This record gives sequence, C-alpha cells and structure tokens, in this order.
Amino acid sequence: MSARSSTPTDPGVAIRAEGVSKTFGGAVRALDGVNLSLPAGELVALIGGNGAGKSTLLKILFGSTGHDAGSVRVLGLDPRRDRSSLRARIGYAGQDVALDPEISGWETLALFYALRALPHQDRRERLQWLAEEYDLLEFCDRPVGGYSGGQRQRLHLAIETMHEPSLLLLDEPTASLDPGGRRALWERLAAWRDRGHTVLVTTHDLEDIAAHCDRVLLLERGRLIAEGHPAALIAEHGRARTVITLERPPGPDAGGLREALGALEGAPEVAIEGRTVTLWRDRHPGHGEPALDLLTARGIPYYRYERWEPDLANAYFRLTGSPWGSGPDRGGAGRGRGRGRNNR
Repeated sequence: MSARSSTPTDPGVAIRAEGVSKTFGGAVRALDGVNLSLPAGELVALIGGNGAGKSTLLKILFGSTGHDAGSVRVLGLDPRRDRSSLRARIGYAGQDVALDPEISGWETLALFYALRALPHQDRRERLQWLAEEYDLLEFCDRPVGGYSGGQRQRLHLAIETMHEPSLLLLDEPTASLDPGGRRALWERLAAWRDRGHTVLVTTHDLEDIAAHCDRVLLLERGRLIAEGHPAALIAEHGRARTVITLERPPGPDAGGLREALGALEGAPEVAIEGRTVTLWRDRHPGHGEPALDLLTARGIPYYRYERWEPDLANAYFRLTGSPWGSGPDRGGAGRGRGRGRNNR
C-alpha cells in the first residue's frame, strides 16, 4: 500500500495532473489523458465548449468524482484519499447551488461557519465582513428561497471563501450575474490571487480572462490542447478575421475565388462555406478591404462584412475549428470594427 500523502510534494505547484482520464457509462469519455501543472498563486481560466470536460475536471480536483486513470495531486494531496484534509484548504463552488430556501442569508453563513469549525470568538465580525465583501447586506435577512440567481451565487461564493482557502475552484461563477456583479467578481478574484491564493475558474468571459488571468487552459473533447498566458495564446494563434456574407454562394467559381482572395495583400487564409467568406491575416489592411474590391470586380454581390481583431475568441476558433459561440457572453467578445456595405 502506498503511503498516504500529507504535505505538498512541491509547494510551488497547486495542481498537478498526469494522464487523467474519466469515462461515464463506459462510453462517454469526459477526460482523455489530461496533463497539467499549475503554479500556486495564479488566477487560471479553464475554457472549452459544452461537453469539453471542464466541470468533470473540477470535480475530480475537488474529490467529489474519481478518475479512471492517471494521477492527481491538489496542494500535494490525493483528492480521493485525503478528502477531509484537502477540503479544509480549498473551496469549490459548482454550478448547482444547493442552499436551504427556508433560512436567511445570515443563518446560512452562520451554519456553514459552524460546519467548518472556524474560530467562534470572531464569528460575528467575520460574517459581517463576508456579507459586506459579497454585497449581501441588503437582503441577508431574507430567506434564501427568495434570492435571485445572482444573489444565490454571491452567497455561495461567500460560503466557499469564508475559511480563506489556498485554492478556489469555481464552475461558471458569473453565469447568473449582471454586468456589474460580473465585474465585481473578477476584481475579487484578482485580489484573491494577489493575496497569494490560487484560483481555477471555468468561464465564458473571454474579455475578463484577457484582462485578469495569468493562464488559460483550453479543453477540447476531454483533451488539453493549449495553455498559456492570454496574450501569448492570442499572439500565437489569434489572427485578424474578416467575414463577408455574399448574397448567394459563389457556386463553381468558389475554387478560383478562394485562390484569388489568397493572393491579396497579406496572403490571407481563406475559407468559403456557402455564402460566408472568411479571411484570416496577421493584421487588417489599413486602407479598406481589398477583398470587397475583388468581389465587385468579379461581379459577386455581397451585403455585409465584419472585422474582428485578434483576441481569445479568434484564437479559440483557430485552435478548435469551432466558433466560440453566440449570445451576450460570447459572440460579442473582442469584436473590432464592423461595417456593412451593399454593392448591388
């Protein structure tokens, strides 16, 4: 029997995973040989599409789900065997917030404070500070069942940070927050990191990732396919993108059109799918869009074009071949100049 781990083997590493795999039902492979090493004291974003394995990875790190293969160390401990020791040092806020709807916010905070066996002598001051820190004061007297999604999320975060954990695992913490609440949360996470704590968060907030995070991990179909500082990923994989919507597909001329567009200034990569023409370059031309002039010269009508500057959404697209998505948290992120023009 191997010796039970009790202290971090490397105090500079918060999380280490080697060859971690997880399959559900014998057929669905959620994680497929994930290797990662996260330094302590960083704010790290874990991104990927739906079903990429993000939530499964967090649950394995927390110890609520076991892995089928590989090894995991969190703060030097095995999440499966050292569960009680580890949970005294980490916080985990999943997407499902299970709180008693009949008791108030104050009662909820006091309950979890007692369950964590935190010092009794400064309990009142500590709970007051948490309520102020997470903007709970105005509704903390009310039963939790009447809270909005954002209010419940803030209460959950207060619960998971009341014991000052060394590592905080957060699964989509901004999903129920309004823009002001989202901004405040990211500021809190950055401050938490600056005090020496480690934060691993799954999120769709690409602009906030670029502004606040030290590292990005990209999961795709259970595999870690890229990691690095946001600016480094953008520099390596992000390219300026122009999307032109044609009035009708180019038909048999698509091959010749693709070749002609690829010969333009900057030698753009070109993709034509139906009525959509996409060009990738290192940077946008500074004197208009020559692709539009080429289309006009060939008698190919278009009715819209848009431009995106290099950003994380663009890097994600080039790494995975899939768009980051649509909706308020995704589709608008990082959009640069966009102009419409009709050449009919």
